[in-house]
Amino acid sequence: MKKQRSQIKAGMVLSYLNIGLGNLISVFYLPIMLSLLGQSEYGLYKLATSITTYLSLLIFGIGGSITRYVLKANLEGGQEAEERIFGLFNVIFSVISVLAIVVGLIITLNIDVLYAESLSADELVTMRILLGIMVLNTAVTISSTPYTTVVSTHERFIFVQLMTVLTTTMVPVCNVIMLLFGFRSIGMAISTLALTVIVRIAYLIYVKRSLNLKPRYKNMPVHMIKEILVFSFWIFVANLTTQLFGTTDTVIIGATPALAAIGVTIYSVGHQFSTILISLSHVIPNLFMPRANKMVLSGKNEKELTDFTIQVGRVQAYFVALFCFGFVAFGRQFLQIYVGSGYDEAYWVAVIIMIPNCIQLVQSVFISIMQAKNMHSFRAKTYTFIALANAVATVFLVRVFGVIGAAIPTALCYLIGNGFLMNWFYRKKMKMEVPRFWKQIIPVFVPSILLSAVTLIVSIWVDFSSLLMFIIGVVVFTALYCLICWKIVMNKEEKELILQQIRRFKRKKQPTSNE
Repeated sequence: MKKQRSQIKAGMVLSYLNIGLGNLISVFYLPIMLSLLGQSEYGLYKLATSITTYLSLLIFGIGGSITRYVLKANLEGGQEAEERIFGLFNVIFSVISVLAIVVGLIITLNIDVLYAESLSADELVTMRILLGIMVLNTAVTISSTPYTTVVSTHERFIFVQLMTVLTTTMVPVCNVIMLLFGFRSIGMAISTLALTVIVRIAYLIYVKRSLNLKPRYKNMPVHMIKEILVFSFWIFVANLTTQLFGTTDTVIIGATPALAAIGVTIYSVGHQFSTILISLSHVIPNLFMPRANKMVLSGKNEKELTDFTIQVGRVQAYFVALFCFGFVAFGRQFLQIYVGSGYDEAYWVAVIIMIPNCIQLVQSVFISIMQAKNMHSFRAKTYTFIALANAVATVFLVRVFGVIGAAIPTALCYLIGNGFLMNWFYRKKMKMEVPRFWKQIIPVFVPSILLSAVTLIVSIWVDFSSLLMFIIGVVVFTALYCLICWKIVMNKEEKELILQQIRRFKRKKQPTSNE
């Protein structure tokens, strides 16, 4: 247990280090890409990425079941049973990776059906090459999913996060090298594929040597395939709707002649900040997913589960509130410093999507509990309906409001789906104490909202678009937020957790011998 706690703590530190590095790198990386590629080719690259992301749907939600069934096999039958289910998942995902290549090839050869009117002949050629490379990258990722998931299932978060940090740093570095040598977007796609292969090989070696696990292909529990597919079906539907939210807007914008690749670029810049916010909020639930499964499988009651969601949700909320409303306060000036003029719409895209999405992000641990309880079909059905409504509304609104017309229905769907329908389900069907959850979460957001409002008023007289004033403003905003949270919002347990880390750091800094 002590080793698991150290893995979780170290994993959490490395996770936020990874996010910090990723965000810091992107500050320099995106402007370089836009400068060397131009808005049009960068839009092509993002459009190709969005299209190939749909191939991950071929996993059919089975990836979300690996943790559950590997844990269950280990608890009931030990390592041998775990290795047999591991072998079964390997076979399943190998078949899916081949299917992804076939489907990806069909899409690549027929891409002009969707984009002949919005892209030029040269752009279509580039798009086909990009899609071919990215399809291979997706196939490699899919085939190694059992290995990457089983490492997290065994709570080896240090290795997981080290690999993530390696990817976060090396992908942009290699891509920039490719750009400087004139290989443009195709070179970026090739370097990303090469790094994906290297990281996946590292996972294979780690599972074999450090976890002492190997997939067994004899006597695999083939009879469980039906159970796994039934369990995974609603995860697949939920993933499908998440995919619709995440990439359909980009696909629709790219197919709109008046917007095309440049519109994709502007929307992608704005949506990037929503993606960063999601990455911030998912660190903690990903680390605690195995624990959530164990709590449910061991029969913990709803009060204990609600206590757990509050504990995790409040920690998430501190980061989500600071980032979201910090961006509301300084986002416009940041974009001007970051990528230059011409991206005012990107600011509104980010703000419109991020604010209602906060509801889902602080409650993401509920999803782990819901899946562990095998009650996730309602979420899948709900998201299917609102995702289809979002896609239909986007088709019409982008023609009227441009890229902002893609953000508005997405935000409304987040509000309706996560804000009302899912909270009703958590309370009525899962019997979670939702009012108590929000009573503990809402105070975390109050300081950031008030500080954001004050900053917007102050910006009438103070110009935060200069780099020096921007840095001063962000530092003051962050310091005031932390001070208010410490004095008013944080409970004793949260303060003690921080103080423990400070005391541990001080002990490490003390000399080991007297001079």
